[in-house]
Amino acid sequence: MDDRNFHDARMRISRWIEEGAGLLGTVPGMLTEQERLRERLEATERASNRLLQEVNDLRRELDALQCENEGLRRERAELADVLADSLGRVLNETLPRLRAPLAPQGMPAEPSYS
Repeated sequence: MDDRNFHDARMRISRWIEEGAGLLGTVPGMLTEQERLRERLEATERASNRLLQEVNDLRRELDALQCENEGLRRERAELADVLADSLGRVLNETLPRLRAPLAPQGMPAEPSYS
């Protein structure tokens, strides 16, 4: 190897050593950043699990409320049917009496007991 090649190789090696030292200096910062990101990821996963549990709880509550609501709607419909039947009977019994001719004035009308 001649002096020129030797000198060039020596310069490259010196440059690599300097660059390597600079790169090695960034390793502690990278490790610190990696640890910070790992902690942040774990905290995010815990929050995500909490939120998922809350969503599942709310879904169960919603299902229960929808079942209760459906039951109340059925009950309301049944009550409306019973009320309509009762009112229909009352009207069917009352309307003929209301439409019956009145007795002449002074004479009591004949009571109807049906």
